[in-house]
Amino acid sequence: VLALRQPGSALKPFTYAASFERGYSPATMLPDVEMAFTSREGELYVPINYDNKYHGPVSLRTALACSYNVVAVRLLDRIGIQALPDMVQRFGIQSLGDIGRHGLSLTLGGCEVRLLDLTAAYAGLAAGGKRVTPYMIERVTDGQGQLLYQHQPAEQPQVLDERIAYLISDILSDDQARAPAFGEGSALHLPFAAAAKTGTTTDWRDNWTVGYTPQLVVGVWQGNKDGDDYMINTPGSRGASYIWHAVME
Repeated sequence: VLALRQPGSALKPFTYAASFERGYSPATMLPDVEMAFTSREGELYVPINYDNKYHGPVSLRTALACSYNVVAVRLLDRIGIQALPDMVQRFGIQSLGDIGRHGLSLTLGGCEVRLLDLTAAYAGLAAGGKRVTPYMIERVTDGQGQLLYQHQPAEQPQVLDERIAYLISDILSDDQARAPAFGEGSALHLPFAAAAKTGTTTDWRDNWTVGYTPQLVVGVWQGNKDGDDYMINTPGSRGASYIWHAVME
């Protein structure tokens, strides 16, 4: 829960939230085509999609729901790399470190986060854009039942326009929008409305699914704690998503 792991595509919703603040919308079209970006060191960076295909002009709704890498990188390039760390820091993620070291791959999870922090950030989306601060102990009583401690929840700040939080939640709960990549009725689909996003690192070491309803947020990391890549060819959509689905049900 507290270990630093690469989140893969599970970080993408916050790039899209930052873009919506800047005038983009789920209906905005961007080209999903091969494109080279120049890094700070002058090297070329050519992102590829998980399926090794390009999909032409796609809406941001489809791009996020299907987790297309090229559009996410293109979008972060347009709004500026700093927009992503600024956004996730509002939701309590403080572990991204030197963004210059990551470059545009930051939107694809080229950084490290804690499962607890990432789940709390998604809880902020579920709460309509309010920051959610995790706590572990609700109350403490003694042997006679006398209350010794009671957690007092503080008023949480609004860190994202609730309309943008709604748009992100709507996209992540749209089974039709993600069907081209995940198929209809995947493990992300539940018999009730729920938003969900997967994440997979390029070396298969980290496998994520985080999702929520307004009442419940569940974050799942699957992998080997010593970093072994034994989960070859197992993306979040075929690993952590099944655990997430079972817990949510």
